[in-house]
Amino acid sequence: MKQRLGIAVALAGDPDFLVLDEPVNGLDPQGIIEIRELILRLNRERQITVLISSHILDELSRLATHYGFIDGGRMVKELSAPELEAACRKCVRLTVTDAAALARVLDAMGAEYRILDDATADVYQKLNVSQLTLALAAQDCELLDMRERDESLESYFVSLVGGGRNG
Repeated sequence: MKQRLGIAVALAGDPDFLVLDEPVNGLDPQGIIEIRELILRLNRERQITVLISSHILDELSRLATHYGFIDGGRMVKELSAPELEAACRKCVRLTVTDAAALARVLDAMGAEYRILDDATADVYQKLNVSQLTLALAAQDCELLDMRERDESLESYFVSLVGGGRNG
């Protein structure tokens, strides 16, 4: 009820811009849904821009159109929701003996990919593993490792700010 009351008081002045600090903190699942829907409705119907500060990253991913990542009081990264989605989308990470050969094979397959270094690439679609392995062998290239990656907003943030030092 405190969150709802705080938002109601803030709205009394008919603002164009609303700052919310941890708006769903301590709420039950139904309360979280209600606050989320309220924030979306305020933006959509009253064109109120809402700045949300939160550590509940999964909830932010349901609301945000733009992200600013802060670490140690400094903005370390700003990006739009589509840019973040592209950074966090599901892919298959391939490790091979020759990334140039892999690029040739993936180009021939019409695959969408990104070369990360001389031995690693992320592929953003399903692959026929048998066909890939045979095509790589024909290029004298070995497939050493293949792992599915699905980076969450949380893991993106942790990798961005160097999460290992906080553990």
